Amino acid sequence: MDRISNLPDEIIHHIGSFLSAKEAAFATVLSKRWRTLFNIIPKLDFNGSLKRGFKDFVDGVLALPVSSRVRTFSLKCIHAPQDEDLINRCLRHVVNRGVLVLELHIRVARKGHSYLLPCDVFTCKTVSTMKLGSGFVIDHLLLPADVSLPSLKSLFLDSVRFFGSDDGRCCSFTTLLSQSPLLEELVMEDMEWERWKWCSTVSSTTLQRLTIQRREWESFDETDDEENIRLDSRCLTHDFDYISFDTPALTYLEYSDYVPKEYLIVNLGSLVEANLNLCVDEHGVWQNQHANTFNPMTLINGLKNVEILNLTIEAVEMFYVFNESTPMFEKVSQITIDLSNSCWFSLPTVIKKFPNLKTLIIEDSLHYRFGEGVLVCECVSEYSFLLSCPVEVLKINKYNGYVNELEQMKHFLGKLSCLELVEVRAQATSSEEKLQIMADLLMLPRASSKCKIQVKFFQNSY
Repeated sequence: MDRISNLPDEIIHHIGSFLSAKEAAFATVLSKRWRTLFNIIPKLDFNGSLKRGFKDFVDGVLALPVSSRVRTFSLKCIHAPQDEDLINRCLRHVVNRGVLVLELHIRVARKGHSYLLPCDVFTCKTVSTMKLGSGFVIDHLLLPADVSLPSLKSLFLDSVRFFGSDDGRCCSFTTLLSQSPLLEELVMEDMEWERWKWCSTVSSTTLQRLTIQRREWESFDETDDEENIRLDSRCLTHDFDYISFDTPALTYLEYSDYVPKEYLIVNLGSLVEANLNLCVDEHGVWQNQHANTFNPMTLINGLKNVEILNLTIEAVEMFYVFNESTPMFEKVSQITIDLSNSCWFSLPTVIKKFPNLKTLIIEDSLHYRFGEGVLVCECVSEYSFLLSCPVEVLKINKYNGYVNELEQMKHFLGKLSCLELVEVRAQATSSEEKLQIMADLLMLPRASSKCKIQVKFFQNSY
């Protein structure tokens, strides 16, 4: 006992982190010093079935002294409806113990049932990071009148749905954001806006990072998955016509979803980096006729201050379809493009909208047309658009050294007059292949005398 008591507080805290909640409670009676150290429990974690020790876990949590504090609480389980009272008792006890990180991933074993969080979760004064999922339903009628999360900085939502009133004036999602005055990061994964009933606005004056990830790239009313089309009828009342982003402090946006018919309000004045993967419909293809049905121009114009832009093929085509209305993006210095082996017909037109582009990153393979004697696809017109491009750094993240790819590299190096560095991630399985790829690239003529070539090799595909 004496040898342990003489250890620094940090080490005793570390020892205490290996104890269960019940053991930590018992340990506090062994030493006066431990009463103040072990009453701060770094983490309580349960991951498994409620049939395997959850009752003992809850008993340990409920046995914690009144003065105890839990810093991180993680509960991941699948439960039967009759177990909800046990879960809620545990959560109420924890949120009143100064919890800083709350991670809940709770699913109901019976189809057609969703777990409803206890009101205490939404009035926790100390929680700074909250992770909620999966399949939770948060209804404005069930939120407490005094909902408040004054310390919340990071909110992660996984397959969580929000409901509001029929007139759109009340929405649990809007309420939750408005009562989180310090919120800096919001992550929403497995999203399906059309399953919500809400006011269609993401609004926060403090939010700095926003991630929206679509659940599935198909229309919910066409899927044959029973789990996706059941749930209560309220989830199908929203037409997904409009979305607004009122987030003036946002600096990072990752947005992967279908495009609504219109963006009513877009306040992204502080945005620095945007990652866009946007589709019009389940086919994932922009067509010219969509311009009459969908209008993303408010969103496109709202990106005017962006400096770093990452685009998938669908997002590139969106810029292409609305090219005449799209402004010049003077501040964009870096673009990452993932064209997924698709035709590059839209790239020459879109790239001209970024007159101060310094770094161009191509995620997928260089594009070329398959066919005998054909090395350059006509869609890029011999890469003439590169002649006026001010790119200084070119990164190719997938390169195999094929003769067609080498021909594309010839155009990049021979036409980009400001080029200073080319970084190539190449796949090779032998020393001979590596030497051949290096020799081929170094032999290419370069429009810029400052251009250097760096090659990194990988054996596995990516």
